[in-house]
Amino acid sequence: MKLNSKRVDLEYQPGEELSVFPNDTGLPFYFDVEDELTEDKKAMNIVGRMLDKTDEFEAEAKKVLKKALSDQKNEFHDTVTRFMEFHRDDVEPETVEKLFPGKDRSSLSFTEMVDYLRLVRFGSLVHYDTGKQAFVIELNFNPDITNELLVIYFNLKMKVIEITHES
Repeated sequence: MKLNSKRVDLEYQPGEELSVFPNDTGLPFYFDVEDELTEDKKAMNIVGRMLDKTDEFEAEAKKVLKKALSDQKNEFHDTVTRFMEFHRDDVEPETVEKLFPGKDRSSLSFTEMVDYLRLVRFGSLVHYDTGKQAFVIELNFNPDITNELLVIYFNLKMKVIEITHES
């Protein structure tokens, strides 16, 4: 089967996990779809359309992250704050300089750091909690320097339903 996407020309096997690296697709991120979804034509049509909107996913994620950082009562505040603290306060000064060139650790705000995050993975899966198709993106400052990720799950309406910090 062929993925219905304007962004990439990609064949997949229904019922088999779709998993491709940037070198294989020309996409600037890793792309994957759970095998359960590849056998569902309707789900894969949604995947193709959403793959064409990865810039929107990234922008929405960053907006949600900034909002979480600004509101201590936000359900994602602690997760996002710990992720930022680690990268600004818990790593060596040389690492901070590599991640945020020209920025002084003492004046670098967490909100400012959000703009340095980059999409490294886009995928679709059946969300373990809702049991429904969802999308997942992983954001990272620089995978050559850190393996820490903010993993953000979206529903089909591109609304964030979960944020985790993983490595």
